[in-house]
Amino acid sequence: MFSIVMVACNKTEDSTSKQQNNENKEEKVTRVVKTIHGDIEIPSKPKRIVVDGYLPTLLLLDEKPVGATDSDLENIHIQNFITGIDSIGENSKEKILELNPDLIISANSENSAFEDFSKIAPTIIIPYETYKDAHEEVTAFGEMLGKEKKAQEWLASFDTKIEEQREKIKKVLSANETVSIFGAYNKDFYIYGDGIYRGGQAIYKQLQLTPPEKIKKELIDTGDTFKQISFEALNDYAGDYIFLDQSYGGKLDKKNSMWTSMDAVKKDRVFDLDPKRFWPYDPISVLAQSEEIADLLVSKNQEK
Repeated sequence: MFSIVMVACNKTEDSTSKQQNNENKEEKVTRVVKTIHGDIEIPSKPKRIVVDGYLPTLLLLDEKPVGATDSDLENIHIQNFITGIDSIGENSKEKILELNPDLIISANSENSAFEDFSKIAPTIIIPYETYKDAHEEVTAFGEMLGKEKKAQEWLASFDTKIEEQREKIKKVLSANETVSIFGAYNKDFYIYGDGIYRGGQAIYKQLQLTPPEKIKKELIDTGDTFKQISFEALNDYAGDYIFLDQSYGGKLDKKNSMWTSMDAVKKDRVFDLDPKRFWPYDPISVLAQSEEIADLLVSKNQEK
């Protein structure tokens, strides 16, 4: 997503004065980042970042921001790393101003958000679903913040851990066994693909579990990340294993014959997803979800 240009600032008029100043003044350098709002000049080494939507990605690069949204700070997978980060509520301009940021990074793509934030500090807007997987996201942030080496190291460790989970699963699942992700949200029912929703990245992209053909054709092949369907249609998308999210008042009638007739239900191969653990979709969460999914599948098959 990003194109980075290094820009030298505070240039002196001649080499003599530059030599005189070198002992007590460092040359400041900025980066020009190409974004959806054009070229944005940001500090090369920002000290006071405020973030909305990408807190875990900053943390894995050893960048601790001064402020983050409540929704970021509530992420269950990063609780050991957020000490000292102030809450900005859900993008309170007053709270952001108090923190005196030198860079704002936000997933809020509303034009008003960019206009408001830009009055406070250089602002980079990265809309939701800009990145398709952990590699894209971590690589892009590494380039933006000059943390390319750290990004490569983290991704190398990530890949090793993911491969370990794949190998665990291969011992208990055959390649042709399929996995579905269902959701009961409010009064509606959904199926999910390999995107940011309900562990989709972990299940399909990282662990490379096999979706039912209809989910593959209607979601994954088309790039759609979710689809609303009727309760009656769930069986058409049911895999050999089902991961089920029930949230925001959503409740699936598990006594209904259309549910109990599914093969995965009959064989006790349905796993309830904890929204606190499977709603986040950042790289740290995707890794944790991958490990949890692998453990669930291994444990279930060891019961046989």
